[in-house]
Amino acid sequence: MLMSELDNFTKAYYTGNSMRGMLKHGDILLLSNISYGMLECGDIVAVFDRTPHYVHRVISKSPDYAITMGDNNPQPDEMKLTRKSKFMIVEAFIPGESPKVVLQVDGGYYGMRQFYRQQRILRFKRTAGKLFPFFRKLGVLRIPARKETRFRDGTVQWSCCGIPVAASTPDGKTRYLHWSKRLFFRVPAQIPDMESENSEEIKMKEGNEP
Repeated sequence: MLMSELDNFTKAYYTGNSMRGMLKHGDILLLSNISYGMLECGDIVAVFDRTPHYVHRVISKSPDYAITMGDNNPQPDEMKLTRKSKFMIVEAFIPGESPKVVLQVDGGYYGMRQFYRQQRILRFKRTAGKLFPFFRKLGVLRIPARKETRFRDGTVQWSCCGIPVAASTPDGKTRYLHWSKRLFFRVPAQIPDMESENSEEIKMKEGNEP
């Protein structure tokens, strides 16, 4: 799609996370009119029947109504899309971080493939979230990330077999680089710097001397 063709579309900013994987907060949507009869399962539509407006994908369609759902939502929308609904199809979008790029939006068959892919990721994350407390109790079974790399700012990066696992800040807070790494790896308790401990002890003794 050429930049000169953008004037033929209605533009709108996308906000939210329900279509994460396809759209990001701040993307500029390029909308066009479409009749209900031309809609296909897998198409992404902007619906204006209620406030706030929303952008979701058509996942099921009958002659009377269509069901929409966000790619990252656990349930379909309660409000159905009908012939009397006010909606427009999302033909393409301009990424918020790359305003000179226009990306086509997949609809139909390929749109449904994208939907099912995001739903599988969502189910996996939900399952992993339920299993995490169990794995946490069995922390001894997780692989210890003992390799540490220290940086000048005091940050410590923990890794295992060349795989970065987590990072610890100078104030003692540890953050895993990805939620899945928390399931399979554990970071050993940090050992205080003995040199700094000894120096503090010497200072205390010097202060107590008459």
